[in-house]
Amino acid sequence: MKPYLAIVFFIIGTILMVGLWQHELLLLVLMAASSALLLGLDKWRRAKQFLLAVLIGGACENIAVAMGAWHYANANYLFAPLWLPVGWGMAVVLLDEAFGARLPLKAPKASVALAFIGTIGAGLMFPSELALLAAFIAATAGLFLLGYYRSEDAMPGLMAAVFGTAMETACIIAGSWHYSAAMFGTPLWLPLCWFNAFLIMRRAMHAAD
Repeated sequence: MKPYLAIVFFIIGTILMVGLWQHELLLLVLMAASSALLLGLDKWRRAKQFLLAVLIGGACENIAVAMGAWHYANANYLFAPLWLPVGWGMAVVLLDEAFGARLPLKAPKASVALAFIGTIGAGLMFPSELALLAAFIAATAGLFLLGYYRSEDAMPGLMAAVFGTAMETACIIAGSWHYSAAMFGTPLWLPLCWFNAFLIMRRAMHAAD
């Protein structure tokens, strides 16, 4: 898939979430249809990676919401809305296509564990926004120092931080969800969360290749 098409699909997904979050099942159907379309356009080569991102992202979201880190305005069946795991699958695949598909990749098996460790850590520390920001800074620096991240990961991670934070800010303004402790609505740690979530989820997806 061309990078510009991935960005277009990401923006379309954001518009769907902003406009239709009050209709959980309708949004699920539309997100699933959009995902099938984008995977089909790419000849289904990303299907396994998409499903892994759906499972890991959906599980992490429900854990974080259950721990109280953030809340959805319309979730009638689970802690998070039913469309949210599909949204995670779309987001990670599209960001990878747009910014990271040509990067060399090591896919350590520890990536899935890191995704859940990060989620639980955020769930435990969310009442102190600044402490969680400091923890994300330390964790990000540590993963670079340990060699889990490489220098070439910095720009794709930064772009994921920009697009992910922009998408979430639009959804927060629309009323779809809110964070329990955020001085400005969008938490100060959210860009670093997206930076790490994308790079870790990307490795988790490719670990099964």
